[in-house]
Amino acid sequence: MNKIINILLFIIPYFFQAQNLAVNLVNQNEFLTPGKVQTLVFKITNPFSKDILVTPKVTLPKGWILAAAPYDLDLAANETKIYLAAIQVPINSSKGKDSIHLIINDKTNTILYSQDFALMVSQVQRITLDVISTPSYVKAGDTIHSFFILKNEGNVEENIFIETSAATFVKGDNPILLLPGMAATINVYQSTDLEQPKPSQNLIKLTASVKSDTTQSVFASQITNVIPAFPVNEDVWLRFPIRAAATYIGRQQRNDYESGFQGEIYGSGALNEENTKFLEFRAIGPDRFGLTAFSQYEEYFINYKSNNFYAHLGDKIFYSSFLTEFSRYGRGVELRQKYKKLEVGGFYNKPRFFKDIKEEINVYAKVNFNAKNNIRYGYLLKRKDSHQEDHLHYVSGETNVFDKIGIQGEYAVSNNEKTQGTAWQLQAQTYFNDLNVNVSYIYASPHFSGYYTDTQFFTSNVNYRILPKLNLSANYQKDARNFQRDTLYGAAPFREAFQIGMRYNYLKSGAVSLFSGTQEYEDRMERKQFFYKERFNRIELTQDIYRFSVNFQMFFAETTNFLINSTGKTSIQTANVSYNYKRNSISLYGSYSTVSRYAAKDEKLFLYGGRINAAIYDRWYLSLFYQNTYYLEEYYRDRNLLELALNYRISPRQQINMLSRYALAQKQLENKDFSFSVRYALDIYAPIKKVKEYGFFEGNITALENAQVQGVKLHLGPYSAITDERGHFLFKNVKPDTYFLEVEQGTLGVKDITDIDIPAKVTIAEGGNYLDFGIIKASNIKGIIMLDDKDIADKEQSVIVEITSDNQVFRKICKITKPFDFTYLRPGDWKLKVYRNALDSKYKILTDDINLTLNPNEDKQVQIKINKTEKEIKYLQKPMRVGFNTSKDKK
Repeated sequence: MNKIINILLFIIPYFFQAQNLAVNLVNQNEFLTPGKVQTLVFKITNPFSKDILVTPKVTLPKGWILAAAPYDLDLAANETKIYLAAIQVPINSSKGKDSIHLIINDKTNTILYSQDFALMVSQVQRITLDVISTPSYVKAGDTIHSFFILKNEGNVEENIFIETSAATFVKGDNPILLLPGMAATINVYQSTDLEQPKPSQNLIKLTASVKSDTTQSVFASQITNVIPAFPVNEDVWLRFPIRAAATYIGRQQRNDYESGFQGEIYGSGALNEENTKFLEFRAIGPDRFGLTAFSQYEEYFINYKSNNFYAHLGDKIFYSSFLTEFSRYGRGVELRQKYKKLEVGGFYNKPRFFKDIKEEINVYAKVNFNAKNNIRYGYLLKRKDSHQEDHLHYVSGETNVFDKIGIQGEYAVSNNEKTQGTAWQLQAQTYFNDLNVNVSYIYASPHFSGYYTDTQFFTSNVNYRILPKLNLSANYQKDARNFQRDTLYGAAPFREAFQIGMRYNYLKSGAVSLFSGTQEYEDRMERKQFFYKERFNRIELTQDIYRFSVNFQMFFAETTNFLINSTGKTSIQTANVSYNYKRNSISLYGSYSTVSRYAAKDEKLFLYGGRINAAIYDRWYLSLFYQNTYYLEEYYRDRNLLELALNYRISPRQQINMLSRYALAQKQLENKDFSFSVRYALDIYAPIKKVKEYGFFEGNITALENAQVQGVKLHLGPYSAITDERGHFLFKNVKPDTYFLEVEQGTLGVKDITDIDIPAKVTIAEGGNYLDFGIIKASNIKGIIMLDDKDIADKEQSVIVEITSDNQVFRKICKITKPFDFTYLRPGDWKLKVYRNALDSKYKILTDDINLTLNPNEDKQVQIKINKTEKEIKYLQKPMRVGFNTSKDKK
C-alpha cells in the first residue's frame, strides 16, 4: 500500500504539470516550401516551480524528413525556451493543409504533452526538360528521332504544352498532363531532305510551358549532323542576285475594264567577298500608277556604295535636312565621300510629284567627331517654275551627354528676291533605368521656304516606371500645318492631342491600361469631312493566352463638332482576337461605335473584319483580308476592303504571285475599285568573279569476305561522307590540301577491317581525286609459351613478342606462364619475333622467329618454346708431383 502511495505521489505532480505545459508553434501560419529545409519554432513554457528535463519528439507526415537530430531541453521553473525542429518537405508534397504531431516526454519517458499542429504547404510549380538520346548524325533522307524526358518537380498537377522547332513533330499527346513527381518521355522526329546538297546541322528544340504566369518555360535542344546523300558542287563564283519580273494588271471600275503589263528588273548585292562594295539597280515600267493606286509608278535608278563612297543616279527620295528638304521624290544624281572624320556630298534633283519646284541643288560638309557627335553645314538651291530661286543655308548636329541624353538640332535660313525666313528644330531624348523622355520642337517662320512654312510642330513623350509592374506615361503631339508634301500621297489629318496614362502588368502576358486626355482632328482637304475636338477616357486590356492574343478597348468622349457646331457623346468599343502558330495566323477585329464627329450626330458605325495568313505545304502561301468599312479619318489613304494574295513557289528561283483587291482609293468615299495582278518573278544569280577552288574526292569500298560496306562513315579532315549500298563514297567541295582519311569504327562490322592502313594520307588537288579500298574480316594471333621448367620460381618473368607487316608493328610484354594474343589484324604476311626482355639467363628461347600468313577471319595459333639450359661444371687445377723421401736415420 505504501508503494502505491509513493508512486502516486511521484506521478501526480507530473500529471498536473503535463496538463498545464504551455507549447506554442510560433511560425505555424507560415507556408512551407517543398524541397527546402525549414525550421519549426516551438516556444515551450514550464509554469511550475520545479525544474524539468524534457525530450520533444516531432512526428512528421509520410515522406517528410527531420533534417536535424532531436535534443533534450532543460526547463527551469517558470522558464520559457525555444525548441527548433528542422524539417524538409518533399518537393512533390501536395499543396494545402498537413499536420505534424509533437510529443514531449520527461526523463522517465512519461508523456507530458501531446498535440497536433496544422501546417500549410505552399504551391510549387516547376518543370524540367532534358535530352535522353538523339543520333549524332544521319544521312539525308533519313528521319531524326530524338527522345526527351519531361518531369513535373512541383506539387500541383500540370497541363504542359510542348512547342517544337521548325519541321519537328511530337509523337503522342500534346499537351501532356503530369501529376506531381511524375515524368513522361517525349518522342519527337524531324524528316530530312533526300536531295539536300550540303551538310547541315539540324536543330531539334523543345519548349515546355504551362498556362501560368509564375512558371517559366523550359527548353532543351540537340543538334544532329545531316550528311548529304547526293552532294553537289559548291558554287565557286561570287554571284550577284538579280530578279526579273513581269506583271499583268487589271482594273474594273464602273463597268470600265482596263489592263496593262509592267516589267521589272532589280539587282542588289556585294561586288567583293569582303562585302565592302555594293551595287543596286532597278528598272520598272511603264508607269501603271494611274491604272490602279496599288500599282508601282515607273522607276529607274542605279547606285554604288563602299565604306567611304556613295553614288546614285536616277529616281529616289532626296533629303538635304529635316527643315530644308525632308522628303522629295525625284530623278537626279547624288554623291557622298568620306575622308576619315570629314564627309562631303551633294545632289541634283528634278522632283517628279511636286510641280512647284523645277529642280534642286544641294551640297554639304559634315564632321563626325565620333559615332554620336557630329556637325553638318549645307546649302540648298530651289528653282521654281516662276523663275524664283530660294537659297537655303542650314547647320545641324547631334551630341550625346553621359550616354544618357541625346540632343539633335538644326538651324536654317532662307532668302529669295522678295522674302527671308528662318526655322529651327530641337530634339532631345533621355534614357534612364525607369525614366524615358523624348521631346521634339519645330518652328518655321511665315516666309521660310523650306519643307515647312509658317508652322510649329511639337511632340513629347514621358514614360516612368514607378513599380516593376506599374508604368505612368504622358504625351503631347501637335502636327505641322504647312509642309510641302509630294502630291502623290494624301495628307493625314491635322492632329493635336494630349494624353496621360497608366499601365499595370498584372501578368507577364497581360496588362490593363487607363488613359485620359484631349484630342483635336481636322481634315486637311478643302472640303472638310470632319473637324472636332474631344475630351476622352480610354480603357484597354491586353492578354496573351498560349498562342492566342486578345485586346479589348473602350473609348468614351465628349465631342465638340466644329463642322456642324454641335456637341455630343462618342463611344467606341473594340475587340481584337488573334491566333499565331509558326507561319500561320488568324486575326478577327470588331468595333461598334456611336460617334458625333461627322456630318450626322450620334451616327452608329459597326466595323468588322479579319485576316488569315497560312503557309500551305512548302510552296504555297495564302493571305486573305477583309474589312467592311473604315472611319472617315483614314480616307486620305488607300483602303483595302477585300484582299486575296496567293504565292506559289515553282522552284527555288521561280515564283508566281496573284493578288486581287477590292478597295477605296485615297480621297474616295463611295467609288470602289476592283483590281488584280499576276506577277511572275525569276531570280538570277549572275557570276561576276571566281573566288574559290575546290576538288572532290570519291572512291569505292569493296566488300571482301561478306563484309558490310553500306552506311560506313568516313571523315576527311572537317568533311564527312557515308557510303551507299554499293560502298561508294563522295566528298564534294573539298579545299585543296593534305588530309587524313579516317573511318568511324562504330560504323564497321564487329570484325571488319580495311585492307589499307587507316588513317590514310590523302592530298586533294583541284578537280577529281580517287581512292578505292576494301573491307575484309580481321584475323587474330593466339599464342602460348611452352616452358619445360615446371618448377619455375619467378613466375613474373616475361618476354617481348613483336609482330610486323610491311607497314605495321605491334609489341607486347608477355609473361612466360600465360598465353598471349594479337587481335584485329589485317590479313597478309606477318613476322613474329621474341626478345628476352631481361629473361633469366638460365632460359633459352628456342622459337624466336616465325613467319606467318594470316587469312581473313582466321585465329592463328602459335607456340613459343623456352627451355631451361643444362650447365657443365669443369674443375681446373695445376698438376701435382707425387714422390718419396728416404730418411738418413733408417739407413
